[in-house]
Amino acid sequence: MKLSTRIGIVGFTLASCAFASYLRYLEVSESNDPATAELFQTVQSQITAIRSQHYDKAYLQASSRYNDNNGLERFMETTRGESSAIRQAVRWEFGMTESSGDETQLEVRFFMPAGDALTAYYTVVRENREWKVDHVWFSTPTQPRAVGGLRL
Repeated sequence: MKLSTRIGIVGFTLASCAFASYLRYLEVSESNDPATAELFQTVQSQITAIRSQHYDKAYLQASSRYNDNNGLERFMETTRGESSAIRQAVRWEFGMTESSGDETQLEVRFFMPAGDALTAYYTVVRENREWKVDHVWFSTPTQPRAVGGLRL
């Protein structure tokens, strides 16, 4: 084999390795700021499943950390107790998000038929390039107040 052929093969191999390293660097260094639409869709999917009492579908939206600590039966038991407010809500609105790494806290306000509002705080984590609900906790019901911003 000619020397120029050997040099070409080695050069091509090194260039391929350098290009693969560069692609990996771009993947790792890409912004971890989540697209809010992805977060809203994840939470929306779980809310919709809970409202229709499809707890197995809602369980699929839970994080693997949650699934490791709680089985489907415990999830169903807990969700049935806490989800009465979700099922009764006339509507819900997504609020502020706070991100820190692969974890984001998302505020969701549920509006009840009697006029009071219940705020839920969802912790959503990134797993395998998709968002999963890790934890949900509810505040005490309050009277709704106007939220700033433009309404369309």
